[in-house]
Parts: sequence; C-alpha cells; structure tokens
Amino acid sequence: MKKRRMFVAAFAFVSLFSLTGCWDAKEIQHINYITALGIDYEKNRFIVYAQMLDFTSVAKQEGGKPSEPAHVWVSKTSGISINEAIDKLYQSAQQLFYYSHINAIIYSENALRNAGDVLFDLTNRYREIRYTKWAFGSRAPMEQLLSTTPFFNESPLSSVLHEPKETYRQNSYIMPLQFQRFISYYNEKGKTSYLPTLALNHSTWKDNLKKHTLLEVNGSFFLDHQGRLKGFLSHADLIGLRWFNPDTTRTPLFLTKNGKFVATIVLRKPNVSIEPAKDVGKLAFRVHIRLTGSVNELGQTIAEAELRELAQKQVIKEIKETYAKGLKHQIDLYQLGYSLYLHDPATWKTYFGSKQAFPLQPDSLEPLTVTVMIENTGKYHLRK
Repeated sequence: MKKRRMFVAAFAFVSLFSLTGCWDAKEIQHINYITALGIDYEKNRFIVYAQMLDFTSVAKQEGGKPSEPAHVWVSKTSGISINEAIDKLYQSAQQLFYYSHINAIIYSENALRNAGDVLFDLTNRYREIRYTKWAFGSRAPMEQLLSTTPFFNESPLSSVLHEPKETYRQNSYIMPLQFQRFISYYNEKGKTSYLPTLALNHSTWKDNLKKHTLLEVNGSFFLDHQGRLKGFLSHADLIGLRWFNPDTTRTPLFLTKNGKFVATIVLRKPNVSIEPAKDVGKLAFRVHIRLTGSVNELGQTIAEAELRELAQKQVIKEIKETYAKGLKHQIDLYQLGYSLYLHDPATWKTYFGSKQAFPLQPDSLEPLTVTVMIENTGKYHLRK
C-alpha cells in the first residue's frame, strides 16, 4: 500500500512537466500597448492619433532614473468614423495591438464642435477601452501633445496627460476629469460639462540651458446641457471656479492692499451652498462659501480680522470676474441652472429648457457671501 502511494505521488509529480499552461498566452514584449488617443475632425473625416510607449522606458530601472529619453511612437490615420481610422492601424501593425492600457484621450476643438455624440460613442462602447481614462480637450497639435516627455527622461506615463491628479493635489485650479465623470456630466440634464485643455509650454523649463517642452493645463472647453460646445476659457478666466469645487485640495490666494503685497493664504475644501431664491421675482441664487486655510507668506503687519476680510473680498472678486467671463460665452460655469433643476424642475424648464435667450444675468449671482477662517499661520505668529 505504501509503495502504491509513492508511485501515485511520483506519477503526479512527473505529470506536472507535461502541462502546457495557456496555449494562447502572449509575452508582453510581443504586444503593442496603446496608451493614449487623440481625436481630430477635418473635412467630415475623423483623424485619430495613437500613442505607444517603449516598454523598457516604463519599467523601473535598478539604477534609478532612465539614462536615455523615453521612446514614444505616435500614429496618424483617418476615416469616416473613429473605428475606420483605428482599423487602418492594422495595415502597418507588426504585432498585436492592445487597447485596455489607454488611460488618456484628447479631443480637438474641431471634433467637439462638429462631431456631436458620435465622438464619444466608440470610446464609451468598445469593451476593451476603460471608462476611467482621463479626458482632455486641446487646441495644440496632437502629434506634439502625444510626443512630449516629462522631466528626467521619464516615460510620458509620468506626465500631466496620464497622471493629472498629482499636480492638482498640490495646486488646485482646474480639476482633471475621468471619462466616466465627463459622460455623466454630458448626459445629465441641466449640467454644464467641461474638458480640461492641454497646451504645450515651451518657455518655463530648460534642460542644461536647452528649452524643454512640457504639457500644462491651460483652461477648459465647456459644453452646455444639450451637448453644444460653448467655447474655451483660459486658466486666468477660470480663477474663480475653484471656489465652487468641493474637491479643491490646495489653492493659493494672493492678497494685496493699495497695490502692495500683503500675504499668501493657502485655502482648501470649499463648503458651497447654492439655493435658488424664489422670493425675489427674478432668476437669482443665494450662494454662501466657507473656506479654511493657513498663512504661507506674510508681507506686512496685519491683524487676523483684516486679513480674513481681505481674503473674503478677493474670493468674491474672483468669483464675479469668472462669472462675467461665463456670461460673455453664455456658459453656466457655477452649475446654477443645475441647482435650480434639482430644486424645481418646472421652473428650470421655464428658464433653461426652451430655446430662449440665455437666462443668467449679472445680478443672478446675488446675494454672494464668503467666510474665510484662518486655521494656522505657519511656524510664525501674525505680526501685530
């Protein structure tokens, strides 16, 4: 009996060497991974750009940072549909293409203005492409956007295109948007949807005194609740938008008095209350914003009460300036219409549901109040 058990065990062990494993398994070096797409639209044709990365530039190096620049491959194809343009990649394919690693997509202004809902259909419908990719718009050349590399010869996977959340945590102005969140805004009645826009920065950084181009978020495209592109607003135009975003993690407020620098306060996590005002006989919204922060820099002697008052006035000023920019393009930047839709759909339909003139007016954002609380003043006390 003992010999029989030993024989069975030996036979089972030897049988392990005859197992074939997965017959159709592909080694990673035999697959081409597409990591980002750019979509343009010209003369009734879609132009699709695909970004691929050299796997060796993505893998971690034992010696630290890569010693050579990352290799980036960018294709360009066109077709009457996005799918036809992508299918043309296969004509020059050398290995299998894999799409589930796409984690960023860029839409041109022409595509957003002219292509309509079909622009988002394939990238939302095709099962291999994930919902969680980052979504951007841009006016810059797609090939340059997809070919730009970050610092220290690192892979583009370490750039703003593929990791926008990291820079946003440190400097919260325009919140990056994943595709599923964008589509939820796009399809939601009463909502203004947006796409952060990427640009090429040629001037800020140099590598050994040679200019090095980097990506930056320079503004946003905005679409109304009917999916129409309303326009572009720059980073400077949108300076007040951050105060309406509860996800604002860390953002600086620079304060001056009589043209002289006073202080820098870092504010975070706005608590925003928007309430349609039904008792004023017009379309109006009561808005109150509560902010907390800390003093990062102090330029002159000032009492805390005066510092808070300066901060509150500056926040209100920025909110109104950005609101005015939105009115100029008929964009509901602060989602006031959506707030009305949630509170009173019938009244929303009266103002926003028809094709009448844009209903928001300069005095619709009234009353507007802001409260700023100073949690700490850093390692020093305020000078009095």
